[in-house]
Amino acid sequence: MLLNRSQLWAIAVRDSFVALLPLTIFGTAAVLLGNLPIPGWSEWLTRLLGTGWQAATQGVVQGTYGIFGLALAMVLSSQLARRMPVPQGEEPLLPLLAGISAMANFMLVLVVSEGPDIAALGHASMLLGIAVGIATPELLRALAARRSMRWMALGYESAPLFYHATRLTPAMVVAGLAAMLVAEAVVALPAPGTQWLSGLAPAINRWMDADWLLTSAAVLINQGLWFAGIHGGKVLDQLGPQVFGAPGAAFDPALAWRPLIDNFVLLGGTGATLGLMVALFIVAREGPHRRVAQMSVLPSIFNINELLIFGLPIALNPMFLLPFLLAPLALAWLSLAAVHAGLVPLHNVAVPWTTPPLLSGYLITGSWRGVALQAAGLLLSTLIYLPFARRVEAQRLRSQADALQSASEAIVAQGQRHVSSLRRNDEVGLIARGLFADLARDIGSPALALAFQPKHDRSGAAVGVEALLRWTHPRHGPIRADVAVTLAEDGDLIRRLGAWVLDEACARKAQWNALGLSRIRMAINVSPLQLLDPQLPAQLAFCLAQHRLSPGEIELEITESHAVPAGQGVDDNLGQIVAMGVTLAMDDFGMGYSSLLHLRRFPVHAIKIDGSLTRDVLHNPICGDIIATITAFGRAQQVEVVAEFVETAEQQEALAALGCDVFQGYLHSAPLPSAACVDYLLAHAPRVDDTVEVPVSGLT
Repeated sequence: MLLNRSQLWAIAVRDSFVALLPLTIFGTAAVLLGNLPIPGWSEWLTRLLGTGWQAATQGVVQGTYGIFGLALAMVLSSQLARRMPVPQGEEPLLPLLAGISAMANFMLVLVVSEGPDIAALGHASMLLGIAVGIATPELLRALAARRSMRWMALGYESAPLFYHATRLTPAMVVAGLAAMLVAEAVVALPAPGTQWLSGLAPAINRWMDADWLLTSAAVLINQGLWFAGIHGGKVLDQLGPQVFGAPGAAFDPALAWRPLIDNFVLLGGTGATLGLMVALFIVAREGPHRRVAQMSVLPSIFNINELLIFGLPIALNPMFLLPFLLAPLALAWLSLAAVHAGLVPLHNVAVPWTTPPLLSGYLITGSWRGVALQAAGLLLSTLIYLPFARRVEAQRLRSQADALQSASEAIVAQGQRHVSSLRRNDEVGLIARGLFADLARDIGSPALALAFQPKHDRSGAAVGVEALLRWTHPRHGPIRADVAVTLAEDGDLIRRLGAWVLDEACARKAQWNALGLSRIRMAINVSPLQLLDPQLPAQLAFCLAQHRLSPGEIELEITESHAVPAGQGVDDNLGQIVAMGVTLAMDDFGMGYSSLLHLRRFPVHAIKIDGSLTRDVLHNPICGDIIATITAFGRAQQVEVVAEFVETAEQQEALAALGCDVFQGYLHSAPLPSAACVDYLLAHAPRVDDTVEVPVSGLT
């Protein structure tokens, strides 16, 4: 999907906030450590860590929060350089150089406008970081496309980084000069004054209690700025003398009162996000939204919500704009209504901004009513955020399902090209590694199971089954079997997975034998990579002996997810398996890597015609010719020919006419759980007397 410029910018800004989440978490922890409203906390830390702990904590804050604006400019510029479409004939921007240019432009603007003050690098300059981060790659691309800006570029035979650095140097210099000129122009503009606000409150107060309008305006300003990634609290501090009562003054209905906003409106931090956190816990049972909510619990209790603002993120996320404005506005009106009605008294006491809700409500009112008001505010904000949280979570689940489907297709395709998806650094690689870890965890658990699809002969009797892997992921639901197998092959897990499948299939076969189904042959898929394992014959022999099975009851189907490895070790393994009486079958015969060549290496009891041939046999004469050739070859070699993906009677009749011996597919039965398959086989398979004991030939 093609995005317009504004959509591309918004997505890049949100992703940049998420990329800077480590800075946010580190800074949040430092702020919390230095501001816990626990009596004697500072003294206890001083005794424990010495007098330097406060300076160290502040250093962490400056090193994380304190460089947030600068880091945002660099990361955002790099993100845009990587995502921007490249017109035909132009060269892409190197994200590294775009980030360096943004860093330089950010510092140049600060030098011109404010001077080299480290305090200007942090949250107070997030708007500048966004502006520089967006403008830098746009300007660089426009400049670099001009022939006059390429005079330093070296030839294409030079190292790529050296080439791009010299190619972009003139453009980066011009972009830096442009940033300085813009900063000079902004500095020359007259600063907007706020003195006119001082006469606003008395004018409003002639018609109504001004605190309603001023509090609402202050809340909307604060929320709007934070949504844009600007520290709204610092702007409110600048508006304080004109909008709010003096610090330490009692509540006055003629002015907004900052303690009321801090303690009854901004529950959990800007946006009343404690309600959002609760809403996320309600709607998100798993996944990243729940993890963000879990990480936000402790900071939110102390009214620190940067993890939600920049981690979820709320900032510049249009899906959260309405509740982010509405929730604190509703809490402001609720609180003012309670105060004006005389239901909640407000005492002129100093309550630290990190004091947890409920406790702060009691301290500022001296009554349980303050606690009740905050509890009502939390409930109200949760109800406001809840439908939006549901919508965001539903969108996430849809995106997750789409990403999983795309990744599944890529994982299997990568496996066919012998390139491990586990080594990719994109979304596919991330999902593949996560699924691989889950697969390793789920082996031996109820999440993995076997289903069994019956095979029928020409007379319609069930003569065998194929054991098929089924993986039900705890979060994603059913995962394609070929995805699980490919991941196991890519991650060297196939031997462990194959051993579990072998043991599970033999265990089920032993149960069926007790019901008189010993004549049913169990086909078990084996990856070509398992054939490299020198322990495979012994492992197979152990399973047969443990479950008291005759070797003739088991057939190993060799899949062609990879080419069957060449070498004496593989041939020896196959020779031992055949010698013990277990039969071999070649899966997907006719369209694999080297199906005919394999028949020279080891004896095969059956060949399964590739499904792409059997599916199209009624509509493509060439498929019929290929199948006829395969069946003629099978008769000559006394090899059973199995047709899978048989779905209609007409298809089976055509395949039988072409010489196929055994049929497998939905015409007869879908893959069935073990218990259901037993019922099916008892109704369709030839039976032996329950008293007949199956010999265990050649096994000890």
